[in-house]
Amino acid sequence: MEYLLKEIPVSAGVQTLIGMAAIILGTVLVSFILRSFVFSIIGKLTRKTSTTLDNRLLKSTRSYFSLLVYVFGLSVLFNFLEIRFKVYVSEGFIHAIDSTIYGIGVVVVAILLSKVVSSILGWYGDTVSVKTETTLDDEFVPLLDRTFKIVIVTLAALIVLDHFGVDIKGLVAVLGVGSLAVALAAQETLANMIGGFTIMIDRPFRAGDMVRLPSGRRVLVHEIGIRSTKFITYDNTLVIVPNSELVKSTVHNITYPLPRVRVVIDVGVGYDSDIKKVREVMLDEAERNPDILAEPKPQFFFLNFGDSSLDVSMRCHVARPEEHRKTSSELRMQVLDRFRAEGIEIPFPQRVITMTEGGKENGAS
Repeated sequence: MEYLLKEIPVSAGVQTLIGMAAIILGTVLVSFILRSFVFSIIGKLTRKTSTTLDNRLLKSTRSYFSLLVYVFGLSVLFNFLEIRFKVYVSEGFIHAIDSTIYGIGVVVVAILLSKVVSSILGWYGDTVSVKTETTLDDEFVPLLDRTFKIVIVTLAALIVLDHFGVDIKGLVAVLGVGSLAVALAAQETLANMIGGFTIMIDRPFRAGDMVRLPSGRRVLVHEIGIRSTKFITYDNTLVIVPNSELVKSTVHNITYPLPRVRVVIDVGVGYDSDIKKVREVMLDEAERNPDILAEPKPQFFFLNFGDSSLDVSMRCHVARPEEHRKTSSELRMQVLDRFRAEGIEIPFPQRVITMTEGGKENGAS
C-alpha cells in the first residue's frame, strides 16, 4: 500500500487519509461480501443437506466471522498508522495498542470456538440423545458444554497474558496443582462420572430392563445418571448404586437382548403319580394363562427322584418383566387347583423307618 500511495501526487497527510479510508472501506466491503454472498451461498447449500448441524454452525458463527474480519481490518489499520507515526509516539504506547487488538482477536476466536462446540453438543442433545432410552447423555451434554467453555476461556486468558508479557509459568503450575488437588478431593465423584460415561457408551442395560445385581436381587432399571444408577425393587423401593461399583461388578441383564422373562414352576408330586399326566396338566394350565407366551413354547422337565417326591419343573415366558411375579403366582394357583381336581398328590416330606425288636422287624412311617 505504501508503494501505491507514493504514486499519488498529494501531501503525506492526504496520503494517510486515503490509506485509512481504503483500509476501512476494504474491511467493510469484505464483511459485506462475506455476509451477503458467501454466507448466503453456504446457507442454501446447508438447507439441502439431511442434517441440521451445518445450519446450527452457520447460524451461531456467521456474526463472529464478520467480527473477526473487522478485528483483522483494525490490525491492518493500526500497522499502517504505526508506520506513518512511529516517530511521534512511544514504543510502549504502540505495544499496548497492538496487544489490545491481539487480545480482542483472541477473545473473538475463543467465542467462535465455544459457539462451534455448543452448536455441536446442542445438535447432539436435540437429535441424538432424545432418541436414546437413558438420560445419561442428556445430563452429560450440558456438563461437557460447560467444561469445554472453561477450557477455551482458560487457554484464551493464558495466551493473552503471555502476549502482554506476563509470566504464566507460575500460573500454569498453580493451575496444575489446583487441578490435582480437586481431582484427589473428588476422586470418588470422578470415578462415578467415568463409570456413568462407560455405561452410556457400552450400554450393558437400559431403563426398563430387569437386571440381577451382585447381591442377587432382581430389580428394574429406573434411571441411569451421571453419578449413580437408580433401580426399583419388587417392593417398589428405590435402590441407588454408584456407577463405579456397577462398572466393576457382574450385572446380569435378564431382559436384554430379548425383553421376555422366564417363569419357573418347580413342584414335587407323589411317587404313585402318572408323570405323563402331570406333564399334560401343567402344560395345559400354562396354555390357559393369557399372560404366558405361546413362543417359545412352555417346557416340562422331570428333574429328579427326590426323597419324598418326584421333582418336576415347567419353564415358560411372559412378555414383560413387571408381569413376572403376578403371572408366577397365578400359574402356581392354577396348577395347585388342577392337581387337586385330578387327584395328583403334592406330598409332604416323609421317611420310612424300620425298627427291630426281638429279631422281628416292624415297619413304621
